[in-house]
Amino acid sequence: MRKIIERLALFFVGLPLLIASVFFLPYKNYLVLHIEILFFTVLGIVEMHSILKQKLTTHPLFLAIPIGITIPLASFLYAVCGLPQRIITYSIAIAFISILFLEFILSFTGKFEKSIERIASSAVLVMYPGYLVMYLSIITVWENAGIVLSLFFVMVFGCDSIAWLLGVLFGKKTRGFLPASPNKSIMGFIGGYVGSLIPAGLFYYLFPEVFQGSLYKIVLLAVLNSTAAIIGDIIESILKRSAGVKDSGHFIPGRGGVLDSIDSILLAAPVFYIMSDFLYGFMS
Repeated sequence: MRKIIERLALFFVGLPLLIASVFFLPYKNYLVLHIEILFFTVLGIVEMHSILKQKLTTHPLFLAIPIGITIPLASFLYAVCGLPQRIITYSIAIAFISILFLEFILSFTGKFEKSIERIASSAVLVMYPGYLVMYLSIITVWENAGIVLSLFFVMVFGCDSIAWLLGVLFGKKTRGFLPASPNKSIMGFIGGYVGSLIPAGLFYYLFPEVFQGSLYKIVLLAVLNSTAAIIGDIIESILKRSAGVKDSGHFIPGRGGVLDSIDSILLAAPVFYIMSDFLYGFMS
């Protein structure tokens, strides 16, 4: 019961606070949201570093954090401080160059047995969560970014929460078909799509000047977004099972770690970015 209460509190308190920071605090291209992104990215890097080191040799955390935060920090400088967008391209190169440079320095020890593991684990930290979360930062420079981002967060959290709720209530007989996450159920997956489609329909009718065109566009956006969110959740389960850990951390009551709460967001963000621009031309 306690876990259910904590989960519901996160949905009915945490989500409105997040939407409020997007919808009502647009100052400096959503500075508050960018601070939240950077804060949770650092925590996500710490948790991912902990997961990776269960199986791989990693660089120390004091080196992993600066490398992992490079790309979202560059997107912050682009969106909030007005630096040219190419700063993001530079940051990607800088992050991977730093990884290889560190390995070059370590090569003077004459020990190369763990070089591949260090390079691979550092590359994962750059991509997950740093690179994936970058797309949320870029969206903040779009026209009507507050409405667009609000739709994204409501769809992702709606997908996650309704999937969990229907899975708990009606999914017991349809569990176990997914080895990476045996508690997931078919009813839960159906609930995930419903949890995205309902807010998508509401936003379509509430903001017709933003989501113009046929209804099928936003339905397609919702379906692809929820698919990415569901797969993102499963991917994190795969990573945890591979590392032999239950939760990525214990930062968020009722959910575990930060990565346990943003795993759906991480994969959904680039999918939402690509498809919303493709369908609505938000970047033009």
